[in-house]
Amino acid sequence: MSELDLLSKLSRKIFHDLINPASAALNGLELFKLIISDEKKSLLDDEAFLLIEKSASKTLSQLKIYRIAYADITSEIYDSIKIEEFRKSTDDFISHTKLHVNFNIENEQISKWSAVILSNIYILSVQLFPQGAGIHIKRIDEKQLLIELESNSETLNFDLYEQLDDMSSRSDNAQVIFYELLLKNYRIEQNLSKINNKIYLELTLD
Repeated sequence: MSELDLLSKLSRKIFHDLINPASAALNGLELFKLIISDEKKSLLDDEAFLLIEKSASKTLSQLKIYRIAYADITSEIYDSIKIEEFRKSTDDFISHTKLHVNFNIENEQISKWSAVILSNIYILSVQLFPQGAGIHIKRIDEKQLLIELESNSETLNFDLYEQLDDMSSRSDNAQVIFYELLLKNYRIEQNLSKINNKIYLELTLD
């Protein structure tokens, strides 16, 4: 069993165990909002309640995107899913970050390898751009994924960028290590370049 297989199997088990309780917690909060008496509705604007609601929503959104990002698609690498379905699992995660995603494409389908890679790019971008960024999906097809990342400021995690730019270097960042395993196991070639506050990322399936 490869490292990627092992990580994917462990991740799938963890997400399966956690996503149902997280969903139940959020559903419970929604039910509470429906049944609470008018006299106590002011509680819904209480800072503590809003914090609980936001935390539950954020936790569920993270579990949803992690379930895609760490999936094992070895036998399904050329399969596709609807972009609408993909975005249902990732847009909530994006809404809890300083990222903005723009799909400048007309595709209705996205290949599973692109979905996995994009999910990992979203997660890495939170670390890469502390002040947020725009992620512009320029092209998606069966073999290629073209992304432009534009920082909201001059703030960039240069250490992380260098790790992504030089895959031969050793990294202690678990997300970078997993991303490198994805590229290696699925034989995806990465071309990365930076001009001012923009990063251009081209990924090609061999």
